Amino acid sequence: MARSFADNEAIPAGWRTRQPGYAIWIIIAIFRSFLEAFFYSIYYIPSSFRQNPRWTYRQACMTRLLERVFHIITEIGFTQSLTLEPEKLGDRWVTIDPAPAAAYSGDFSSEIIKPETVGGTWYPELPSKQSLLEEQGLVVLSFHSGSLLWLTGRPEDSEPTATLLNNSMGKNARSFWLQYRLAGGNNPTPYPGAMQDAVTAYIYLTKEMGISPSRIVLAGDSTGSTIAVALLRYLVSTEKLQDHELAHLPPPKACLLFSPSVEYCFEGDTKAISANRNIKTDYVEARMMAWGARAIAPPETVRLDDPYISPALHPFATPVPIFVQAGGAEVLCDSVRGFSNVMSAIPGNRVEYLEIPDVPHDIYVAGTILGWPKEQEEIHEAAARFVLR
Repeated sequence: MARSFADNEAIPAGWRTRQPGYAIWIIIAIFRSFLEAFFYSIYYIPSSFRQNPRWTYRQACMTRLLERVFHIITEIGFTQSLTLEPEKLGDRWVTIDPAPAAAYSGDFSSEIIKPETVGGTWYPELPSKQSLLEEQGLVVLSFHSGSLLWLTGRPEDSEPTATLLNNSMGKNARSFWLQYRLAGGNNPTPYPGAMQDAVTAYIYLTKEMGISPSRIVLAGDSTGSTIAVALLRYLVSTEKLQDHELAHLPPPKACLLFSPSVEYCFEGDTKAISANRNIKTDYVEARMMAWGARAIAPPETVRLDDPYISPALHPFATPVPIFVQAGGAEVLCDSVRGFSNVMSAIPGNRVEYLEIPDVPHDIYVAGTILGWPKEQEEIHEAAARFVLR
């Protein structure tokens, strides 16, 4: 039975998560990793010993390596802290102040979690309002992955994907990658913080930058997809609020979801994850996924089966076309396929589902790194065809 509430014990704890144990365990983990790398470099030579016999040697080794990296991160409880400083980005980095309080209504209104100033990165550069008006290219509002614990949307973790995405979306396409608040680090912000930030970014694009929603494409991978779908549902809800500043705008052009996290009552259940048919062919593990579920949905704040957390359990009507992609060898495959099916079943919805056989989680981002560059390119091209048709 899937969980209704996240497990507080999923948060890494113990001597390894604090100094000096933290540093000691990193040293031990590095030494252990060298031994494991040596072992698997030999073990995976016969294809029959690989996670999937159809994988190449590189694919098997790199997927195992990434799995061990996430294993260590989970052991020590590492989370990422954010800054609103531009650092080396110059004017590609922008900060956005929250909209008026009325913009965050319903489930996105909270007595505890309030909207805050956020930032984001433009790719390839910050456009002027005049150039946006003259070029009339698509603008992608993108939400990165990271279990609400890591990553920023800045070039060090997102530029290769942003470049692929922009290049596939036609002439003059640009993307804005939001650095939404995380549930760890120096400013722990659980639900609905990241969703509030998505509303802030959407209002920035439509109101401050003057971009018509009909030119905006929402995109998210893994946890970022949770935020993208939440924003999509929220925009539907604002249509009923005559005084909401987004109520009378046209809908976004499309929504692109890559290996989306759409069923956190599944992801928060370590037993269900461990028993999944694809657990041996993915680089995610049960403890990490349960930690991510706890990060986004503290049990005292929101249920794991909440509509904004687990949209696979709460399909909704939307005029926005939705592209959904999953890897046939990822743990989330069945969950993602189920989400696509229930959303497709609603009259008026347009949903396209693409399943890439034999690949693990989030090849949209990690394809080149893990050894599936052609599949990564295929995903971007399919998403672009869906948007541009």
